[in-house]
Amino acid sequence: MLVAMAMLCQVLLFEQEGCASCKASYRELSKYPNIEVKVININRDRDRAKAYGVFGAPLAVFVKEGREIGRVYGYMPPLFKDMVDKCSQG
Repeated sequence: MLVAMAMLCQVLLFEQEGCASCKASYRELSKYPNIEVKVININRDRDRAKAYGVFGAPLAVFVKEGREIGRVYGYMPPLFKDMVDKCSQG
């Protein structure tokens, strides 16, 4: 029997145009099949950025079961992996 792997976390990736670290963060986060990455442009969606207290980009907000479980500021692959591992914990 095949069992579909459920999305364990959603990542809200706050970015802005021309940001090389933002693009690199997206590429890195996209490597993980058990997370869904939603990109939010802080210049176009100022209300959402303000609601999350975003003051710069990139910022990855990890959400599990509707609750924020952590944030990673900047392009930080080891911290991304730590947060993805945290998403996998029951």
